[in-house]
Amino acid sequence: MTQKKVILIGGGMAGLTAAAYLIRAGLSVTIYEQQSQAGGYISTFQRKGFIFPAGPSSFGSNGVIFPILQELGLAEKQRFIPVYHQISWAQHDIPLRNPKQTREALANCFPVEKSALRLYFRWVEHGAAAFHDSLKSGMMFGRHVFKSLLLTSIQHPFFLWAAAVANRHTNRSLHEHYFQNGLLRQLLNQLGYPVMSGKNTLGMWASFYYDSWQPTGGMQAFADLFVHYIQEKGGELRFGTRIKRIRIENGQATGVELPNGEFIAADWIISAIDLKKTCTELLDVQFIPAAMSAKLNRAHASESVFSVYLGLENSSELTAVLQRFQESHVVFTCADGKYLQIVWLNKDDATVAPPGKQSLYLGFLSPYEDWQLLKDNHEAYLQQKAAYSHELIARAEEFLPGLQKHIEVIDAASPLTYERYTGNWHGSTAGWNWDPQYAPHFKFPEDLPIKNFYSIGHTVFNPGGVPTAMITAWYIAKNIIG
Repeated sequence: MTQKKVILIGGGMAGLTAAAYLIRAGLSVTIYEQQSQAGGYISTFQRKGFIFPAGPSSFGSNGVIFPILQELGLAEKQRFIPVYHQISWAQHDIPLRNPKQTREALANCFPVEKSALRLYFRWVEHGAAAFHDSLKSGMMFGRHVFKSLLLTSIQHPFFLWAAAVANRHTNRSLHEHYFQNGLLRQLLNQLGYPVMSGKNTLGMWASFYYDSWQPTGGMQAFADLFVHYIQEKGGELRFGTRIKRIRIENGQATGVELPNGEFIAADWIISAIDLKKTCTELLDVQFIPAAMSAKLNRAHASESVFSVYLGLENSSELTAVLQRFQESHVVFTCADGKYLQIVWLNKDDATVAPPGKQSLYLGFLSPYEDWQLLKDNHEAYLQQKAAYSHELIARAEEFLPGLQKHIEVIDAASPLTYERYTGNWHGSTAGWNWDPQYAPHFKFPEDLPIKNFYSIGHTVFNPGGVPTAMITAWYIAKNIIG
């Protein structure tokens, strides 16, 4: 019997997950990845021995990632370190360890809001714990969904109330409902995406308290775990290879065309890259239904960021100021109200920096539109990139005085950088915008009625992120395997 062949476009976590399951089932699988390494948005890069994340520095399992590793027999092959978060402003630093601790710490800073904080974190406590337990039950894989919800309701009697509150609100309307103090609202709004559903807000708190992780050795180590598994089982990864077009014949995907004109046939084609790019660059417009085009045209990408990566020469002075990190991931609000994320990358994982050195990630939201016009003006682009880097470091010095003089290595990434290297439309950080009014909802295969073709990844389901990429891949791989 001829071995069935699958072509996967994109070697991010969606493509790697699908490939692992398909190869395990005995199919012939080839991944085409345009970059020189796998991982996509969770890949890393190195500068003078420092390992920097090209995308997120941590992730939540969301009841998806760790079960998939268990299924594939990979759970014992990679160590994951728990990650914790912190909010800081002025001289205040509040770690986020559990709802009670966070509530009490905020009440000390905002005593007038003490009663409101008790009510809000009552919702967080009941909702986030129930959210986390429901995900761990296996329901993300469609297993015992009704039973899982019933057990969650029994174990968490206030779950239905918390869910009802979440369904009525976004993060911003929740904070407006509970709090009068503008700074307190702002601090809480800044913890997630600018606007996101109440359900995603509960998910955010669940992640902060129970479910944030980083792989030892950096995020690339997680992707490489799958690469080794795929190659050991005979799968092929073709790096530095871009797909020009997916060929459709009689309503069915039959293969792909490379830029040199070569055609490679396959029984199934799976696009694991950005859905908008799949539809606008890899598929001929005649195969995209009008309703699907309308959805894509109305959709907004999730916010893009500007990032600076710093390798630091250590000193007693730097060691002293780094003590302000009670946790590795900090959302810091500057004196003028603008905020940024600061991550001490080697706080919990010494392997990502050379011995005796320190490494930091700095980032703030930066609209793609602020960079779009600079695509064809390289000199102006470099000038803006340098100006943004200087601003970001200056703001970080409000949190870490004297930071500038310890810099040994510096690199930066704009939304255009992320778009170029990850393929995410408009340099988006997590699929489609998390604001409910802008997030599209797809129904496959009706939206793309092409036989033997599938699209997977964090742009085919909301919200985006690593768990979404992997669970969509799991479902499609199971569908193909049958």
